[in-house]
Amino acid sequence: MAHHYNMKFPMIIFLMLPVLFFLNANTAKEESIAWSFQTSAPVVASPAISNGHIYIGSLDSTFYAINAKTGKKRWQFKSTNEISSTAALYNGLCYFESGNILYAINRKGKLQWKFKLCSGEVNNKLDPWDFQHSSPVVYDGVVYIGTEQGILLGVDAKSGEEIIRCQTLSEHAIRTTPVVSGGLVMYGDWDGVFYANRIENGSLAWKYDTKKDGTFSWVNAILGFPIVLDGRVYFAGRSCRLYSLDVRTGKKSWHYSSPTDQWLLGGPAVVDGTVFLGSSDQRLFHAFDSENGKLLWTTEMDGRTWGKACVTEDMVCIGSNSFYVLQKSTGKIMEEFNFPQFHSDKRYGEYVDRIANFHSSPLIYENLAILGSDDGHVYAINLAD
Repeated sequence: MAHHYNMKFPMIIFLMLPVLFFLNANTAKEESIAWSFQTSAPVVASPAISNGHIYIGSLDSTFYAINAKTGKKRWQFKSTNEISSTAALYNGLCYFESGNILYAINRKGKLQWKFKLCSGEVNNKLDPWDFQHSSPVVYDGVVYIGTEQGILLGVDAKSGEEIIRCQTLSEHAIRTTPVVSGGLVMYGDWDGVFYANRIENGSLAWKYDTKKDGTFSWVNAILGFPIVLDGRVYFAGRSCRLYSLDVRTGKKSWHYSSPTDQWLLGGPAVVDGTVFLGSSDQRLFHAFDSENGKLLWTTEMDGRTWGKACVTEDMVCIGSNSFYVLQKSTGKIMEEFNFPQFHSDKRYGEYVDRIANFHSSPLIYENLAILGSDDGHVYAINLAD
């Protein structure tokens, strides 16, 4: 496990960013940026899209609707706290978390309802490397989301009324985004335990404690976006392991252990029998066989890969310090869009800690890769070539 470091920048830096970006020539050519939209703080949440509009929140406590083709703002909604969760879109409403409150706003930016997820003081970052909160997911008219007090909640998507409430054993934070399948809502917590609760009544179906596979001196938090495919649920995090569990029983199918004990970050993307996943200080992006966990290929990045990859028929898109387009079958770098490094490296003797520019996960819309950046922008990168 390597050391970590986070630097907070004064607001004046964000105001200077547009000048800094274009003076520090983007080696992937400035015309590669179809548009950029500026907020006043880092954008670590990931974009959601509907009817040609991007919906995304910023650490400036503002939720934005942006035209996906032009980058022009349609409207903004001011919340009471930072936004580091990714919005869920359902039946004309946008759902996101800010300051332990779940908001539901309509597609014109008007508040429909809000629900207090937990009481007490808001703690947006449990440590310097705690970037993203649990994001809401909507299933069958219920919004599921985890809280920093280890509570998994199901809230009626239309009325904002509580449907189910599940408490983890440790009461440690839930930073994963829940996934629903087979009558179960599944999620991991900060203590390294993965839970499956029945959506009919919230009762515990099974749990898997990753600490039984070995413990470390740091937090074993499960992070990112677990995913279900063909009866298996895949997840990873600070345990330095990627897991595949049977959805019905919670029995382990396989797990992959990082040979150098690197955090496995961003949440897995599983496409065509392959699991795609990034890492921390090892700066490797991986592809695994989803059936048995065999490592298929790795590609070296220029920093950590905190986001979840967007995978198409033949390519994999992911952000680190730069933005990468990889060949899906081999991991070969097809295109590398270089951005000026936003965070300064921190040195601990011979070890260099590099914080990535991008913590957001990309989405692809009409040959544009769209994602948020720590420099306070939402970027649309032209992939047409």
